[in-house]
Amino acid sequence: MRSQLSLALVILIAVACPICAQETAASPSPAAGKEEEESESPSPDGKFAFLTNYEGDLHTIDLIDAKSKKVVQRVGEEDSQMVHYSVLWAPDSKRFALMTRYGHPIQGIDVYSRSGETFRKIKLPELPEAKIPERLKRGKSFPHVAGQNWTTAKAWRKDGSLAVSIDTMIDGGDGGSITATRTVVLGFDRAGKATILKSTIKFETEAQ
Repeated sequence: MRSQLSLALVILIAVACPICAQETAASPSPAAGKEEEESESPSPDGKFAFLTNYEGDLHTIDLIDAKSKKVVQRVGEEDSQMVHYSVLWAPDSKRFALMTRYGHPIQGIDVYSRSGETFRKIKLPELPEAKIPERLKRGKSFPHVAGQNWTTAKAWRKDGSLAVSIDTMIDGGDGGSITATRTVVLGFDRAGKATILKSTIKFETEAQ
C-alpha cells in the first residue's frame, strides 16, 4: 500500500512540474523585461501628471495629460544613469518646480509656468551658494563632500513665491560634519520674471 502511494506521488509531481515550468516561462519577473511606466506627481487640478523613464542610459521626464496619458511636452532628458527627477506643483497648478538630481552630490532646479496648453521654463536668477567658511573647520580636515549646493524646492507660498533650500555638507569620515543651509525665496511677477526676494544662511556643526 505504501509503495503504491509513493508511486502515485511521484507520478503527480512529474505531471505538475512541466505545468509549473510553463507558467513560469509565460509569466517572467517584471525585472526581466522593461519596467512599466506609470504616471506620477499629478497636478492639484488633476489635469496633468508626469511620466518618467529610467530605462537604459537616457533618463527622461514628460509632462502628460492625466486622462489621455498623451505627452504634452518633454521637460527633462539626460544621457546618464545617475539622473533622477522630482516635481513640486504650485497649489494653483500654474507652475511647477522640477528638481534634477545628478547623482551624488548635486541637485539643480528649474521652474516652469503655464503658457496656454503647455509650460515654459522661467529663467531663474543665479542662486547664491551655500558656502562653508574656513573658520568653521578650525584647522580640521573634511575631505568628503556629502552635498554641494544641493538645491531643493521646499514649498510654494500663498503669495505665489517659492521657498528653496540650498545645502552644502562636508564631513571628516569619522562622524564630524559641517552643514551650510541657505534659504532663498523666489518671487515671480505677472510676466513670469523671477527675482530673489530673500536669502538667509545658517550653519550646523557636529563635533568629530
